[in-house]
Amino acid sequence: MTTTNRQIQAACSARSEFLMPLLFVALSGGCIWQAQDMSPLGAVFPTTIAGLTLLAALMRIGQLALRGVQRNDGRARGSTPRRVMLVLAMAVWALIMPWVGFLLAGLASFVTLMLIAQHESWSARRLMGHLATGVVLVGCFYGLFALLLNVPLPAGKWWMS
Repeated sequence: MTTTNRQIQAACSARSEFLMPLLFVALSGGCIWQAQDMSPLGAVFPTTIAGLTLLAALMRIGQLALRGVQRNDGRARGSTPRRVMLVLAMAVWALIMPWVGFLLAGLASFVTLMLIAQHESWSARRLMGHLATGVVLVGCFYGLFALLLNVPLPAGKWWMS
């Protein structure tokens, strides 16, 4: 295998591939620094997320440094309507969460985002796999935030009488 084949294809320029992980290293460091002024219990969530983000960013920088980055001159520009729909879907998710709760809003947004991102037709098996993955991911995030990190998540005003 040649070095060129192992290189990571950049989204834009080779330099820009290093920019985002470096930004996340700086933001994570800032969050960890700010969490020092919080109570021990209040610092658990931001420190955990910042630590995981820092680890992921450092791993990405290491991967880019070891494998190298190939510039992408012929990149596709993307779809503006899909980008707008992504922003709208995320805004609707944030707005409906207090009314329908975290779990239902999370599942609905996962399915919506999955449909927005769909480029090719899926087989029934692949669709079921994606839906099962969405249920597992939303459930894991609920468990992480509500149970492990003690973050109060909305139960939904429609379900609370």
